[in-house]
Amino acid sequence: MLESWQDGSLRVRPAGGDVLTVPDDDVIAVKAIPQRPVTKRDVRDLESAATRGWRALESEHLGGWLLRAADGFTRRANSCLVLDHPERPLDQAIAEVEDWYRQRNLSPAFQLCGQLGSELTPLLDARGWSRSEDVLVLTASNDDVRAGTRHELPAAQIAERPDEAWLRAYHYHGTPLPSHGLEVLTNADTVAFASVLEHDDTVAIARGVVTEAPSGRRWLGVSAVEVKPHARRRGLGSHVVAELAEWAAGHDVHDAYLQVVEDNTAAQAAYRKLGFGDHHTYHYRQAP
Repeated sequence: MLESWQDGSLRVRPAGGDVLTVPDDDVIAVKAIPQRPVTKRDVRDLESAATRGWRALESEHLGGWLLRAADGFTRRANSCLVLDHPERPLDQAIAEVEDWYRQRNLSPAFQLCGQLGSELTPLLDARGWSRSEDVLVLTASNDDVRAGTRHELPAAQIAERPDEAWLRAYHYHGTPLPSHGLEVLTNADTVAFASVLEHDDTVAIARGVVTEAPSGRRWLGVSAVEVKPHARRRGLGSHVVAELAEWAAGHDVHDAYLQVVEDNTAAQAAYRKLGFGDHHTYHYRQAP
């Protein structure tokens, strides 16, 4: 796959391999081919990287399922991620998930990604589990995202921990960030908090994290993109994401992902202009 073509060379990623740099002079022909379909293995690989980038405060494996809890802060950190088979009968596994979450005073929930765990659907339907929050997972070449930097806008300030202004700009369901929420936001090995300031006012923020998938592929995960209402429609959201991609390039990252709810069409349009495209979807199932 061609990742970029600039400065006299091409960056090409062979299937399942590392990125190669090829000089222009060595290129005989270029031919467009259809994009390879996303497989279950691809979804499993990326979701494994993503869960390392938004780590729960407590987790436990149930075969190929990952139980996650973080005192209720975000559904991603408080749901069972289905990656593979649980290595026990499904009815028994669902009962164990229910017990695990109720022991922690949390509502049992599953995160089902793409076709992973599709065999659970009729079983959860029969138990009356509701479905909610369809989310798109978008991916892009990190170089393409970097190219979206708006040089007429202030450069982002990058920090290893969020300052008070960053935290005030971050909105968690319209409520103040709980203390355990800060633990989740900072619970990563290589994490960055980007802020764009105008006249000492933090007008745009985003969080970036670098993680490695089981395949060895390194990803930038982008989340918590916020722009203050008075500063919107100027490209600040795209700009702060591009600035995180610039930071990630220094950590040997060539690919980026982010999640956006399916009905947030405005954010989707902005991200697609940066080069993001569909990878897979996920949704949640909640116990009654």
